[in-house]
Amino acid sequence: MREYAERTWGSWIPEPLDNFRPEIHQIIQCDGDEIGCIAVVDEPEALMLEKLYILPSYQRRGIGTLLLGRLIERANAVGKSIRLRVLRVNRARQLYERNGFEVERSTDERHFMSYAVAPRGGKPYEANAIR
Repeated sequence: MREYAERTWGSWIPEPLDNFRPEIHQIIQCDGDEIGCIAVVDEPEALMLEKLYILPSYQRRGIGTLLLGRLIERANAVGKSIRLRVLRVNRARQLYERNGFEVERSTDERHFMSYAVAPRGGKPYEANAIR
C-alpha cells in the first residue's frame, strides 16, 4: 500500500497500532508462506471489506478472486451487500469490477464500491477461473 499512499498523499504514514483490530483480520497463506491479510467487518447492513492485501509477488494468480468469491458467498448466505473503498490509483479496482463490484461514488482520493447480493432465486456467484 505504500506505493499507492505515496502516489495519493505524497508520503507514507503507517497505520497506528492502536487502530489495528486483530479480531477482524485473517492472515492469507500460500504453501505455508504468509502472503497478505484480509479484514472484514460484519456491520448491520453490509459486510465491510476493510483490507485485502496480497504481496505483489502473489498477485495476478487468482488469490484475490478466490477470496472475493468466498466473501460473496458469505454475503449471499446472510443476505447482506459488501462495501469497500479503494484508492483511485490502486489497480485493485479492476479486480473488484471483474467480480461484480460497482463504484457508488468517488472522491479525489478514493472509489467507494459495493456488491449487491443476488435476489432470492437469483443466479449464485461464479468465481472467475483461477490461473
